[in-house]
Amino acid sequence: MTMEPWFITTDPVAGHWHQQRVIASWSNLPTTLLPIGLGYYVMAVLVQLPTTKLIRFAMLPPLLWLIVTASMTLDLSFGRPEHAYNNLVFLSMFSVAMRLTTWTLANEPYVRVCDTENVSQNGSAKNSSSTRSSSYSDGIRNAMWNACDLCCNLRGLGWNWSKGLHIPRPMFKVESRLTFAALSLVRFALYVMALSAVDLFTKRVAPEGSGGWSIFDPSLPPRLRYLRSSIITVVAGFAVWITVEMTYQFYAAIFTLLFRQRPSQWPPMFDQPWFATSLTRFWAKCWHQGVREWLVAIGSRPLEPFLGSHAPIGAFILSAIFHEVGVRGMDRDGDILAVGGYFIMHGVGVALERLFKRVTRRRVGGFGGFLWMWTWQIIWGNPLVDAMARKGVIARSEFFFESWNPAVFILNTLQWIWETRTQYTVI
Repeated sequence: MTMEPWFITTDPVAGHWHQQRVIASWSNLPTTLLPIGLGYYVMAVLVQLPTTKLIRFAMLPPLLWLIVTASMTLDLSFGRPEHAYNNLVFLSMFSVAMRLTTWTLANEPYVRVCDTENVSQNGSAKNSSSTRSSSYSDGIRNAMWNACDLCCNLRGLGWNWSKGLHIPRPMFKVESRLTFAALSLVRFALYVMALSAVDLFTKRVAPEGSGGWSIFDPSLPPRLRYLRSSIITVVAGFAVWITVEMTYQFYAAIFTLLFRQRPSQWPPMFDQPWFATSLTRFWAKCWHQGVREWLVAIGSRPLEPFLGSHAPIGAFILSAIFHEVGVRGMDRDGDILAVGGYFIMHGVGVALERLFKRVTRRRVGGFGGFLWMWTWQIIWGNPLVDAMARKGVIARSEFFFESWNPAVFILNTLQWIWETRTQYTVI
């Protein structure tokens, strides 16, 4: 198929940031990450104790400086910038920085409560003001123990700050740690297979030998062109969902087996986002809530006195910055209009739903809401995925090294079986 000259862009090359990075090794990881981890833990202890706000404010600037330094100096791609692993460094460091900032600004101490008391019957976190909570956070010793949970507990399960958190119900309840861990490992393996298939698909739809490329193929008629780009966009969205689920299932198995956590501490991460009947429901309940804590505390809550019910637009703006930083972390220069625009326009979409409710006195929902949600996702997802593809994030970024891709291994095995069977048939 003949491509227009602008369809294939220049092959991305390692930029200034990548050239200044040092390949991660056992010699530099402790000196780079250990101070951040230690500071992160100490802040998790302090946020549970009263009258520590001044100490937290004093600790925040040096910790942020260490985070920025680690983000810009560590190379987890091992000298191969086409791999996606530096994206994880930037996203992780940005998330840690936002959590540290949230803990610094907290006016009330964080309190750990019972898991069984923290979940209401409709699957949402209660306002945890139980009188039993004092037995969990009374004193520095308990704070040091609870800080281990707080550092890893991104959704706030079992904590008083998770008010309003939606907790998806599991498909079936499992009490046994061993059974739950085994099921998590099976899910992990299935998600690995699914992600490898998606990774292989994205490589196949890219023009051969291309680095950066556009998902809009000008050699196709407009309808087929945008149908193709929309399919790629939806597949890319599923890839994000699969990646988060895969990671979550792995940690669920590890923490229940090695750290003896209960299965109830690992409820589902998503609540069927593909069936959401509104943008509000998609982002508030169906999509993962792993970064909800700091998106609300830093993004939307400061805007409530000025914007009232429209303050959540601040969370979408902060999310836009978060994901733009992730792209730039791969040394791709980013595209704030396409990447950031996707999240900002979803904030606009949520505001439109609230306006619709105010005018009609009806919530967006049902089959019409389902179509609206998917239409908005695809409209603004197309420029986002196209920007990623042009920057080489799709064609050159790899979740798996080519020789380790499970889908490639299965296809090669099936091909070998077929060829062997054909040879015996001929004989």
